[in-house]
Amino acid sequence: MALHITPMTGRRMKRRTLFANGFGVAVAAGLSATALPALAARSRPGINTLTVEAVQMPAWINKAGQRVPLSPGDAVTTAQEVETAPGAALVLKMPEGSIVRLGEKTRLGVQRLEVDPSGGYTAVRSELKLFNGFFRFATTAVAKAVGQREIDLNLRTATIGIRGTDFWSMTDEQHDATCLFEGKVDLATRDQGALTLDKPTAFWARFFDRPVQPVGNATPDELNKFLKSTEIQPGKGVAVAGGRWRVVAATAPTASAAAELAAMLQAQGYPAVVRSKTIAGKLVHEVRVNGFATRDDAAAILEKVTAMNGVNGRVALSA
Repeated sequence: MALHITPMTGRRMKRRTLFANGFGVAVAAGLSATALPALAARSRPGINTLTVEAVQMPAWINKAGQRVPLSPGDAVTTAQEVETAPGAALVLKMPEGSIVRLGEKTRLGVQRLEVDPSGGYTAVRSELKLFNGFFRFATTAVAKAVGQREIDLNLRTATIGIRGTDFWSMTDEQHDATCLFEGKVDLATRDQGALTLDKPTAFWARFFDRPVQPVGNATPDELNKFLKSTEIQPGKGVAVAGGRWRVVAATAPTASAAAELAAMLQAQGYPAVVRSKTIAGKLVHEVRVNGFATRDDAAAILEKVTAMNGVNGRVALSA
């Protein structure tokens, strides 16, 4: 992503412009399917976890050396990493309600997560590591009212201190960057010491092969790029809690054939499950990927996996 730094002007942008690309998560009735062992062991949300709110597939969680595809409702906690593929995105909820959005080709590690629910507040202390990709953190109104945060986000050359704010950040092999939308963030940088971003559109970037540059302001075009880089794209393979559309990748005659195809899909980042049922007096085994928000979302994933050996599928709406 090309970045252009302009001098600090104190320019403001209206909130409706900054948040024009918001994504709402609908909650409906759940789906039922029989998970394969690789998915059955996945953890579910608790007080000391981040919760997966939405996935634009494919995406994974890495824990204990195992790479498992992510689904809405999954839990992420200490010593685990999440990763998105090209064209993918992920929405996570912190224990006190703040929202984390990750864009494509992003890897985020949860290095520490401590939660104290006493005293009428949910106090969260956490250390996150952005290894690569695009990150946005937003403290909701509810989270501001009921939560307290001491969260550090580590980039290659800086650590961002988060207390309650809305900001965007990225890192890759060429540079680190951070842009503030609302609130304040403190940066402890390797090459420029302590910096503070406390005005909307304030922007810092550190290109590793160039001299350091002062804090500036992002242009409107840059702001739009930043926002789009972490947004879920409706109709492009989005799964949400209670999503009623599914991909039926294949109807296999044997359980072993179904399990083999499901494992192939899982390896590609799709949380496939096998559901056995009787059709015309014959037992068959459907390989499904569940939970899509719309028909278009399911169709987008079916198109991606159609070339895989054994896939001869369709999209379906759960009862």
